[in-house]
Amino acid sequence: MKELSFDVVIVGAGPAGLFAAIELIKGKNDLKIALIDMGKRVKERSPKEVMSGVGGGGCFSDGKLHFSPVLSHEILMEFISREEVENLCNYVDSVFTEFGVDADYYPKHEKEAQDMVDRCRLAGVDLVTRRVRHVGSDILPTIIEKMENFLIDNGVNLFTETTINDFIVDDGKIKGVVNSDIRFLAKHVIAAPGRIRARWMQKKAEELGIKFSYQPVEVGVRVEFPDYVMKKFSDLLYEGIFLVYTDSFDDVVRTFCPCPNGKVATETYDDFVCVNGHSTTDYSSPNSNFALVQEVKLTKPVENTIAYAKSIAELATTIGGGKPILQRYKDLKKFRRSTWKRLEKSFVKPSLTEVVPGDISMAFPHRIVTNLIEAIEKLAVVMPGINSDSTLLYAPEIKLRSSKIETDEHMETKVKNLYVAGDGVGLSGNIVGAAVTGVIAARGILGKQ
Repeated sequence: MKELSFDVVIVGAGPAGLFAAIELIKGKNDLKIALIDMGKRVKERSPKEVMSGVGGGGCFSDGKLHFSPVLSHEILMEFISREEVENLCNYVDSVFTEFGVDADYYPKHEKEAQDMVDRCRLAGVDLVTRRVRHVGSDILPTIIEKMENFLIDNGVNLFTETTINDFIVDDGKIKGVVNSDIRFLAKHVIAAPGRIRARWMQKKAEELGIKFSYQPVEVGVRVEFPDYVMKKFSDLLYEGIFLVYTDSFDDVVRTFCPCPNGKVATETYDDFVCVNGHSTTDYSSPNSNFALVQEVKLTKPVENTIAYAKSIAELATTIGGGKPILQRYKDLKKFRRSTWKRLEKSFVKPSLTEVVPGDISMAFPHRIVTNLIEAIEKLAVVMPGINSDSTLLYAPEIKLRSSKIETDEHMETKVKNLYVAGDGVGLSGNIVGAAVTGVIAARGILGKQ
């Protein structure tokens, strides 16, 4: 078997891996670095190859960059202070700007945003705002390609379409990684495998005796509606996250990833399909959409939230014949399936047509369906029209939070010189968060040089 030697091997070329490599070059540009990904280079990726390749799962996403230490960034405060999280988010922002991001910042007016938050709370809806830039799904791949070229120009060895099978460990210390053809020997390894390989990473952690914990998952739908329904929020905030407590079960249901004038898209995994949303910078769609999900936590004896969420996704995929399920809100309330004939009555025309009309309640547990309906009705108080009969629901929208791998504050595991970063190891939940963990891991390695 062929052997190659490096100072640092990075597994995964998503935001965590890219920013780790950039940070290593900026900190010590004589390091011999290998960046390995199971997918293709940016220009070679097709729009359907959304989960792997240079840029990772975020490359073809909506391209929203979040910089406030709230929601998914809060997990970072288990390792570092809030001030450090803010500083690192700002640093990641500066790197994105360096590579060509020039998108505006939201909210545009802080006082108006706070007034909007207050009005929502009076109606029993919690509106969370955060500092955000919308790059756009049409622009972000260009930014990622600039990063890719920067790394190659600075001597990083990029290996694409290369799937790593195992870690090489000797006496509690990392020695490298291996695939079917090559042993990549290294003094340091950063594992940033992404959500697509979260199950693999969990298995390897078990084998290496690295502790991990299951995180809550979020299960729900992608809601599509006319753009004017959400316009006052998107114009001011671009992205507002709404949280409500349901009456029947007192569960939290929240929105995330709003896509003003955007489209719904399919995400394909090994055993199931999910939906997502994205907006381009021309905002050409007459519709807007957001995810509406319920957080699910499990306790002993069954704690594997990933397996639970995947079982729902697999059932929905089976019912949809390998495609997402599409249902009118009116039909869901009547607990009947949608048909193409019924969908024709909706004045909202679906932006994703590779779907199967169906009944979401056939795939989702009763509790989740009840919570989704009650949440939509509560949101209608502050967002009139969201509960229209014509509102469209796509399923499943599932946010899998990978098992959180145990690390120190430098993202180093109990295996000496093995670092982890990104969404796939449960340490982040979006592009900026993943990038931050990559920077932390890289600085941990630089501190040993």
